[in-house]
Amino acid sequence: MNQPFPSNESPFQGLRELIATLRGENGCPWDRKQTPESMRVYLVEEMYELLDALESDEPSAALEELGDVLFHVFFLSCMFEERGEFTAMDVAKANTEKMIARHPHVFGDDQAKTAEEVRARWHQFKKNQQKPKPEKRLLDAVPKSMPALMRAYRIIERASRVGVDRPPMGAGVDALDQKWAGLRQAFDSGDKETISEKLGPFLLELSGLSRQAGVHPENCLTRAANEFCRCFSHAEEELKEAGKDLEDVNPEEINRIIKKYEEEKP
Repeated sequence: MNQPFPSNESPFQGLRELIATLRGENGCPWDRKQTPESMRVYLVEEMYELLDALESDEPSAALEELGDVLFHVFFLSCMFEERGEFTAMDVAKANTEKMIARHPHVFGDDQAKTAEEVRARWHQFKKNQQKPKPEKRLLDAVPKSMPALMRAYRIIERASRVGVDRPPMGAGVDALDQKWAGLRQAFDSGDKETISEKLGPFLLELSGLSRQAGVHPENCLTRAANEFCRCFSHAEEELKEAGKDLEDVNPEEINRIIKKYEEEKP
């Protein structure tokens, strides 16, 4: 039998009650079966869908995907509440307190006039507030499950706080040229293992050089990938209008259309 759901609750309380119903004795078998461990993959998927929505610059898409991520926050919080550990309200309260403490220039007497000053003070505050953990190393705080390019950027950023940078400060593009020379030799050899050994460090150095320039390589690569998708899709549509299929066309013709589109687009 369908269960009635109260409609006079506040939106957040209503979402909390909805999840409690789904997880309840007469709720959804799938929802009841889930654990924090099983929900990890779904949370990652929702985060990527949210990033796509933000990239699209469509408010309605962002609204929907933010709602999905919010659902996951409440859903996971409900699981911990069932264990008697904490509630969604505890999560909100703890985060509010943390953000107030990390913004003494807004909620206290401290002063910070630039974004860089705020960032430096934030890192120092986090360092002071972190509870000592045995054998906790500087780079251990960077999640290993992060996408490789984002993780490389974050690792280099953290190492730079103690003066260790990649490439070394001042070396810049020259250091990258050296890595590129080794990589070219690896490609010339055709040995996959050698290419892999050289390509990884090159990408790491490139990520570090991006950080020194003040740009995030993840955003740069996303824009480049999106631009390639637009160009490729244009070529696909042009061929379709001509009654041709991609599989039946010479790659040179596809590249010609893409190059022409790149030269003509504003």
